[in-house]
Amino acid sequence: MPPAAPAPRRRRTQTERSAETRGKILAVTLDLVDEVGLRDTTTVLVAERAGVSRGALLHHFPSKTLLLQECYRTMLRQATEDIRAMAAAIDAGKLDIDGFLDALWEIFSGRVFAVTLEFITAARTDADIMTAVRSVATEFNAALDEIWERFLVRSPLAPAERRQALTATLCLLRGMGVQFAWRVDPAYFDGLLEFWRGRVLTAILSPAAAEGEGPEGPLPLRAAGRT
Repeated sequence: MPPAAPAPRRRRTQTERSAETRGKILAVTLDLVDEVGLRDTTTVLVAERAGVSRGALLHHFPSKTLLLQECYRTMLRQATEDIRAMAAAIDAGKLDIDGFLDALWEIFSGRVFAVTLEFITAARTDADIMTAVRSVATEFNAALDEIWERFLVRSPLAPAERRQALTATLCLLRGMGVQFAWRVDPAYFDGLLEFWRGRVLTAILSPAAAEGEGPEGPLPLRAAGRT
């Protein structure tokens, strides 16, 4: 018997094709902002890289501002979902605060923060960009708050102090992220993270440390035997 003919491929709907084109445009825009910066990311360059006509690009995003706004929203909302996905790992005992701090450093030393710096710089003088930054940054910070509370549920700190502890940790990572843009020194950054773990987070998480150091001083988190 002759082999059966392959089943005909299902034709994509117009909605599916439109969503694919939109996703490609946003992905290319993010790549370009990371590669050449916000100022030099033009709609002409985006259309060329995405392989679409300028008319098709303008159909989805009538202006560069709208394109950039949606590019940043999409990137940070994905980062927010990644943060929220960590909750299951925490609840299953597969992620402790050391791993969480490492995951945050990957964000602040990687593309998400590098692109964010481009947008924050532009937002200082561009109200439209500022609107996009503020809205999704609020969502991102709320996700971090949720994860942070999971770790600090037994902390001796009051709720306001726990939020300040998270803010201080994020300020450290932001500062490190800015330095990372120009300083190639892994040992330097590793040392800062270890100091923060051993001296600051230990005091935040340990009731004993909050009451005063033991005879041998505070234990680094990685040696504290936490569950």
